[in-house]
Amino acid sequence: MIYGRIQSLRGKILFDFGLYQESVSVLYEAESILKEEADPTFLARNHNYLGLVYYRLKNPQKALERHNQAFDIFWSIGDSTGIALSKNLIGGMYEKLGSLSSAINEQKEALAFIGQNHEHGIKAMILESLGSVYEDLANYDSAEFYFSKALELNLEYQENILLAGNYNNLGDVERKSGKFQEALPFYELALKWGIEVGNLSQQKSALVDLAKTHAAMGDPESAYILLERARELDDEIFSKDLARQITVQEIQYEVKEKTAQIAQFVQASQFESRIRGLLIFLLFLLSGIGFLVYNRQKLKLSGSRALLEEQEKLLELKERLIQSEKENINLLESKMAVEVESQSKALSAQTLHLIEKNQMLEIIRQRLFASLETDPKEQKKRIRNLIKQIDHNFSQDTNWEDFKSSFEKVHQDFFKTLGRRGIELSPAEMKLASLIRMNLSSQEIASTLGISMDSLRISRYRLRKKIGLPKGESLQSYILCI
Repeated sequence: MIYGRIQSLRGKILFDFGLYQESVSVLYEAESILKEEADPTFLARNHNYLGLVYYRLKNPQKALERHNQAFDIFWSIGDSTGIALSKNLIGGMYEKLGSLSSAINEQKEALAFIGQNHEHGIKAMILESLGSVYEDLANYDSAEFYFSKALELNLEYQENILLAGNYNNLGDVERKSGKFQEALPFYELALKWGIEVGNLSQQKSALVDLAKTHAAMGDPESAYILLERARELDDEIFSKDLARQITVQEIQYEVKEKTAQIAQFVQASQFESRIRGLLIFLLFLLSGIGFLVYNRQKLKLSGSRALLEEQEKLLELKERLIQSEKENINLLESKMAVEVESQSKALSAQTLHLIEKNQMLEIIRQRLFASLETDPKEQKKRIRNLIKQIDHNFSQDTNWEDFKSSFEKVHQDFFKTLGRRGIELSPAEMKLASLIRMNLSSQEIASTLGISMDSLRISRYRLRKKIGLPKGESLQSYILCI
């Protein structure tokens, strides 16, 4: 029963690293094995893993179907924790599909199933999800209530690693309510706890939200400084995540090597078993002959027994070696599971930072241009200098060669594959293709490239024409499969 579980966990690890196509393949293999092994608990978890992958692949409807299948299995075996978790995920999909009333109902049912259960971590997660739905509805009082409940629960059980996210959510509620001064302490606490637990992503998120708040309060200089700090953290996150990805790839290679060695040992063991059967047969045959010519065959019989003992010792030694190799694989799988906790997708994080930063700088630049009409001459001079600094920052963020270098480290052979298919792209078309390969939305791609949605549609049409895609075939599906 352990092989199906291992494959399922492998699929979840590949998902966490952003390798969605590979994850789907492994999870489907795990599903087939888990059905044969009659392991309903892990089969239900596998459905939930597949649901998470389908959501990342922009297919929330299929993700919803998988989470519902997981719920049905957990319901049939009476697993209240699994039921609550599946309901939470179902509610999340309804939220993404825009059915907010259904999302609230699912999350409240999840909260009822968890009840007095000691799974306080899942309960806090459900409370966070309810707060998020009410935030989408602009019902900030209810959102604040559920976010506060989640914070109280994590404080009570000293779940310090989750506190940064709790405080950041409360800061968002205050900021979106127009209470900028009240939002600042929450973001500062989020930054403090992010530093306390060493979570660089939470630190960056808190810095970006602090920058948004200062910009909304009319303090662009502080906003710019905070964004620079966020950019420095982004570089550090990128370097660490790239190193971890390389480490995981090495571990995967070692696991494949060990698996191949075990397969060889298993084959050798089967061969030795056949040899042992043959020797036993020969032993009986020799015993029958020896009964007739005992004195003449006595020495030969003794030698045969000694040979059999040696073979049995050899088989025992090989079986121990196989068991040792299996234990090594289990250790490697455990190491991968621990490593994946701190992983994130480096290139996607870098692109997200560019989107957030460019959007913020664009807002600041528009406000500064507006103030040029009324401010004194000296103040105009300082504002122009600040605009030049922002323009310089824009130009640095759009350096294609740096972006291409980072992209090729994560998506190896992407451009080589296009070249082998006889597709020659301009630098602008190559950048558009790489952003589509990263599975970004159209709005995120347009923001990254600094163009309008209409210009993006024209660029996509030209790219389709150059690739030679027939009408009706999805450009995104084509690029994601490269």
